[in-house]
Amino acid sequence: MADPELLPLQADEPEPLPWHGDLYASMARRIGEGLFPHASLLTGPAGVGKTELATALAALLVCDAPVERGSGAVACGQCKQCRLFIGEGHPDARLLHPTDQSRFVRIHQVRALATFSMESPQVARRKVALISRADQLNLNAANALLKTLEEPPADTFLILLHRAGQPLLPTIRSRCQALRVEAPDTETGVAWLGDQCPGSSAADRLTALQWAGGAPLEAKRLLEAERIGQRRECLRALQQYLKSANSPSEAVQPFLKMPFSEALDLLQDWAHDLARAAASPEAIRDGEAAAMLRFLAGRQHPAHLHQVYEGVREARRGMEYNVNPELELIGLLDQWRALMRRPGVAKQG
Repeated sequence: MADPELLPLQADEPEPLPWHGDLYASMARRIGEGLFPHASLLTGPAGVGKTELATALAALLVCDAPVERGSGAVACGQCKQCRLFIGEGHPDARLLHPTDQSRFVRIHQVRALATFSMESPQVARRKVALISRADQLNLNAANALLKTLEEPPADTFLILLHRAGQPLLPTIRSRCQALRVEAPDTETGVAWLGDQCPGSSAADRLTALQWAGGAPLEAKRLLEAERIGQRRECLRALQQYLKSANSPSEAVQPFLKMPFSEALDLLQDWAHDLARAAASPEAIRDGEAAAMLRFLAGRQHPAHLHQVYEGVREARRGMEYNVNPELELIGLLDQWRALMRRPGVAKQG
């Protein structure tokens, strides 16, 4: 019986996304030639579809009768292996991810993976396992994974996903073939969002994609959760707070309408854009906040601007201790308002 944290991999439509074309075609060709690496590392920012790409490759690895499409060979969707894959999940394709109780992949999960890798395939010619967040392996789990990466059975393939910018043991990276998954160009991203979110306006789709740093899946989430309007409310509240036109309790209300982690994401995005405004104003991602950010960047030394980013990082660490979101957010908004003072000007009152 499968370890409850090593689940059968399942997808209703295991196909690559439009912007995966060249990378997927190259990897699919290597599967057909018998040259697919036994350990692959897909690296890229959140929201560019690393999971979708890996799942499409996993489906192709177990499929009995691949068919040719514009992006290369894909799983046929009709054979016994594909029916298992799109049903309750394929027994020879497994998913390993952080548990609900933890942000980390634990050592017992990696041990279950090692057992799975040494077993013979149950129904397919090959076995494949997808590790959804290699950057969230705890140290013991990461070390345990090394042996499986060093000596993978001939019929076993591991696909590791890594969020760009997050730490990963060099010893794991060196044992995998690293592949970069990039975001699409703006035109492709906006067009895909139009298909996925037909009720949204073209302007909102573009705004969501910009706020998501070009990552279409994150932009889709923003649109579906109606975060565009909420973020605009937050921007107006912050702008008013900078002018002392509202109270702390009033300014924080729009931020409290979204999950605390997402409010921190928003403030962190603006903090990143504030740094960009100081170095290269045209690089600001949030066009609606650009005027405010350029103004603030022009009033302070770049070293002072970094304080709002550090404030968000500190608030994230505090999430582990059940901090009061309202008080934390008010404290962060106060850091932004402090940027209105010229350096050397003491706080009044």
